[in-house]
Amino acid sequence: MDKTLKKKLFDLMDKFNESKILVVGDVILDEYLWGLANRLSPEAPVPVLEVKRKTYLLGGAANVANNIAAMGAKAMLCGVIGDDLYSNVVLDLLKNNKVNTDFIIKDKTRPTTVKTRLIAQNNRHLARVDSESLDLISDDISKQIFGYVEKVIDDIDLIILSDYIISVLSSNLIKDIVKLANRHDKIVLMDPKGQDFSKYEGVDILVPNIEEALIATKSSKTKPIKKIAEALRKIADKVIITKSSKGVYYFDGADEINLDAFPTEVVDATGAGGSFVAFLGLGLVGSKFDYNVALPLANYAAAAAVRKVGTFAIKPVQLKEIIDVAYNNAGAAIGK
Repeated sequence: MDKTLKKKLFDLMDKFNESKILVVGDVILDEYLWGLANRLSPEAPVPVLEVKRKTYLLGGAANVANNIAAMGAKAMLCGVIGDDLYSNVVLDLLKNNKVNTDFIIKDKTRPTTVKTRLIAQNNRHLARVDSESLDLISDDISKQIFGYVEKVIDDIDLIILSDYIISVLSSNLIKDIVKLANRHDKIVLMDPKGQDFSKYEGVDILVPNIEEALIATKSSKTKPIKKIAEALRKIADKVIITKSSKGVYYFDGADEINLDAFPTEVVDATGAGGSFVAFLGLGLVGSKFDYNVALPLANYAAAAAVRKVGTFAIKPVQLKEIIDVAYNNAGAAIGK
């Protein structure tokens, strides 16, 4: 990293409070049960977790919005939760972290999506239990979500669609949001999931990880990444493929950008994709859509995200620390 890029990234972070981003998608609550597992159950050959504490973190689209808000930007979250005890936990976390919850809908017909993880000593992951409804939201709620997007479209800088293929982002809703965004000259950044990417057709920026990209394009692991990106450009104008420890690849039909991953200890990759998308959105808005600045920013944010267990909101000091280390390491390499 050269001195110019470091300055651009630091200057960018100082301007995040000017950005306003709308996140639409699946709201998830991550519940962690921490304890000791020192014996097997007499009922089955499985460990018994003696729970010592519980913690709650924001996942899915809520993780994306939380990361945006933590950097001082205005984050609005539009999604669906149940009308239960967990829904109150979600709303309290969002409000405490300064995420706008005016567009969160409570649906009495479904539970709040909760992913419960059992963690033993030394951060050993024993099991995960999912409580959710995979049925698509009703047409009435879908129309309500679209109405919210329509209400704020002129006041936002970017729309992030965060799909965890749980219930919110149907093909029709995505299509309607994309058409609305086009009419108002707004960019739609898509964080996709699943095997069929056809429902994302028309979004401006598609950000799958490499596994998702391979499945969606029916490609082998030996296929050149440019060929995979070319196939995905039938869906979106710009394609960004994250490759975990192997970095990030960008292609827009003409220009390519390849970035190496920042080397760091990986404690838990949960939520790293959401952090990448959040900071990509922040970087694009703040840099006026300069991918040579926004992509490195998102790349460093993903490195920060994997250093702790679970999803968490990256703070400016944590991101600046990683950027400083990258700059100093680059300088030391040049010095050699």
